[in-house]
Amino acid sequence: MSVSLFRMIQEDDSFELGFEIPISREEFFTKFWQPAIEELKITRFQNGIELRKDQLESTLLELKNLRIWAQSNLKNNDLEYMVTRIDLLLKELPLAFKTEDTILWIG
Repeated sequence: MSVSLFRMIQEDDSFELGFEIPISREEFFTKFWQPAIEELKITRFQNGIELRKDQLESTLLELKNLRIWAQSNLKNNDLEYMVTRIDLLLKELPLAFKTEDTILWIG
């Protein structure tokens, strides 16, 4: 399993086919992302949460803080994997909002 970012179709609460931004393998997310999220008191970027465009700036800031955490706490392949995924999210997340009322979901 893996954790990804999806764009929701509001009419039926399904997910848009063909749109997915991979975040992490589930095991890696549990082992590294979750402790960082708890330590940093991350509120916007968590598994099972919806993101809205008005939360974009605070979510990007949380991702930047997660990147700093990774650089301070991880090494080698683990560091490269997490930083690569965070950088992808920092680049793609602002583009994922097609409209003002777009809802993204992490899961």
